[in-house]
Amino acid sequence: EFTDLSSATTLVDNLTVKNGIPEQVLNSNRPNILILVLESFSSYLIGPLGGDSLVTPHFNRYIKEGILFSNFYASGTRTDKAIPAILNGYPAQPAQSIIKEPKKSQSLPSLIKILIDKGYNSAFWYGGEINFANFNSFVIGSGFRDIITKNNFAPADYNSKWGVHDHVLFKVLADSMRIVNEPFLKVVLTLSSHEPFDVPMEPVFAGKDNMTKYKNSVYYADKSLGSFLDWAKETDWWGNTLVIMVADHCCRVSSDMLIYSQDLFKIPMLWIGGALLKKGITIEKLGGQVDIPITLLNQLGISGSFPFGKDLLSDKSNSFAFYTYNEGFGFITDSSAVIYDQKLRKPVLKEGKDPDSGEKNGKAYLQVLFNDYLKR
Repeated sequence: EFTDLSSATTLVDNLTVKNGIPEQVLNSNRPNILILVLESFSSYLIGPLGGDSLVTPHFNRYIKEGILFSNFYASGTRTDKAIPAILNGYPAQPAQSIIKEPKKSQSLPSLIKILIDKGYNSAFWYGGEINFANFNSFVIGSGFRDIITKNNFAPADYNSKWGVHDHVLFKVLADSMRIVNEPFLKVVLTLSSHEPFDVPMEPVFAGKDNMTKYKNSVYYADKSLGSFLDWAKETDWWGNTLVIMVADHCCRVSSDMLIYSQDLFKIPMLWIGGALLKKGITIEKLGGQVDIPITLLNQLGISGSFPFGKDLLSDKSNSFAFYTYNEGFGFITDSSAVIYDQKLRKPVLKEGKDPDSGEKNGKAYLQVLFNDYLKR
């Protein structure tokens, strides 16, 4: 407890203020929605986000025809923390993972359920083993009509550790989308760029160290992604489709990277597709995965209650990002950054102007989150 709950709640309500008018960026209020969750795509590997310009040529190419959210953060450090943030607008908790507790996760507001209620045909695609971290019950509980996992693919296509490689996943996904029932909602989770970075391609970058292996795996994942998107652009359904590409989390490949560093939470989010009204633009407002449900629903004119998120396209929403790591949280604004370590009971980083108010807001946000989590 940092302060009394009612003060903390007031601070959070002010942070996530919901009034304001969203900038309309779609040309349809019932587009098909394809959410591609890209395993371990870190901003530090993406050229237009200030990273390495050679690792993701296809993603970089698609940035030119989409809406890039350039100051965007992962909620936590693992996939099981990312998925409730992306699909339920629920922030990662430092030491827990709500997905592992079905009673709690079932009670969360759900982007998927809201869209299914509006007539969307839903599917979840993952080329891996879905039984990690209670993922299976979470996906079933979200109401997806079709659930495709490793078991739906030929064992000959399995890689050494996680499941089928991304090029196989995207090829089978494409085959399944030659005929579609619209409007569709598909969530696809990639896996090849997860360590041990084992990919079926000759290395493009020379070296045996972890960072080089990681770069090669992301290069391969990007190539598989690019081929799929190039195919999708030629389909009949592309014209009414919004593709949301977002990383699940970053990748810490060396011990030099501080576990709480902002660079380890900064990820890409890119919207592309024929349903976009505006293209080639960048949204610089700070935000994160928990902002996706409310930002998307406001574009569709559908109401939903996601108390921890804000509309990244609204003129009145605040520019901030909150993330957690095992020992604490980061709270970033346009003018300050605070990283607070709960074990040490003090900030490990405090910079910019008025970081005190950032610390106060971050503590309030975590307190309200934790209180909500315990009550569920």
